Amino acid sequence: MNSSFSIAACTVAIADRLHMFIGDAVPGARVTTLNPGSEALRTGDPFVNLYLFRTTRNGFVSNNDLPTRGPLGGAKNSPVLKLDLDYMITFFGDDARLDPQRLLGLVAGGLNAEPYIPRDMLRAAVASTPWLGGGAGSQELPRDEIVVTPLNMAPDAMARLWSEFVNVPYQLTQLYTAMPIAIEYRLPVEPVLPVRRIGLRALPSRSIVIVDIVDADDPDLPISGGCTLAVRTPNPAQPGLSVLLNGVAAKDVTSGFDAQGHAALLLPLTSAQPAPLASGSLTVKLVKHGPDGEGIEAESPAFATSIVPGFAGAPSIGADGRQLDFAMALPVPAQASATALLFARGAKSTSYKIPCLPRTAAATALAAPLAGVSPGEYLVSIEVDGIASLLDWKDGAYTGPRVTVPGS
Repeated sequence: MNSSFSIAACTVAIADRLHMFIGDAVPGARVTTLNPGSEALRTGDPFVNLYLFRTTRNGFVSNNDLPTRGPLGGAKNSPVLKLDLDYMITFFGDDARLDPQRLLGLVAGGLNAEPYIPRDMLRAAVASTPWLGGGAGSQELPRDEIVVTPLNMAPDAMARLWSEFVNVPYQLTQLYTAMPIAIEYRLPVEPVLPVRRIGLRALPSRSIVIVDIVDADDPDLPISGGCTLAVRTPNPAQPGLSVLLNGVAAKDVTSGFDAQGHAALLLPLTSAQPAPLASGSLTVKLVKHGPDGEGIEAESPAFATSIVPGFAGAPSIGADGRQLDFAMALPVPAQASATALLFARGAKSTSYKIPCLPRTAAATALAAPLAGVSPGEYLVSIEVDGIASLLDWKDGAYTGPRVTVPGS
């Protein structure tokens, strides 16, 4: 219903509907739209009084309205407000003959069987009521069907509602909500050019999906620097497919299978990659290029994962026996915190956490001083910004990497 008189038109249409439900079942019964405290309702005659006591914004359809203004503030469309109208239907009459209860049964049964106001009844309400615009055409005719549903209210809330009518005794009342009611405020808008042609066509989907990203040699382990990265995707051998690591195209990419037999794109996760890789977060995306190798036909959503530190070679003791040397698979930034972790093997229970020597730039070579470390054999890991490298595991025990710290 689009009119500045939509609320009043809705009330008239519902009142007409109630009159149809009552008919001649209760002789002399009438439908009114007065305040429930009106003395005109307390003459002893049977009345069904329809009273609008509250309006609320309809949260379900209010956002269906298109943008009403452009970037410069000019009106593009007239704004439409969608409301719910809450009504009190109060029943009056001779209590000795149970007039209020008989009227309640007629109204409740009718609205339960036909809980809506048809469009033709809305139009008739506007056309037959002079103060709604009548047939003069000054108001746009309603175009929405109104749904009428029961409104439940707790007894204490009902008591507070009736207390708003000062010195008015309670009458048998049923509450209903009518929705949605649209109120449109007409704004001067620029005319929109008509649509000359509507054309629809179907194209096959060319989306690319990354199923998972794993370590190709052991998919159950976290992804670590130096491993072979497996990007699981359907049909990895299709032409024009490339992998982006942190937004940069990767090199040495081949199609194949990981250790669990899943088809995937395989690539080494080493410092030779053009992308600035380091331990921590990693974003992977697949891109399919056209036959010319330039245009992009499709791309996958970005897949986020992470990298744990990994070694390019086994850790070793320096020639002078005073420091522990690491060759990392990926550069460690100068600002990153790097710490060597030594876990004693055998009967010893002493372990060490040794900060690596500072760096002035990102480097793959790290060193940790061994001053104060007791001689013996140790399992070695390295921790970069709180993320530790993996230890080798075999037959239920950690087996490496290992170093032997010599005696002084």
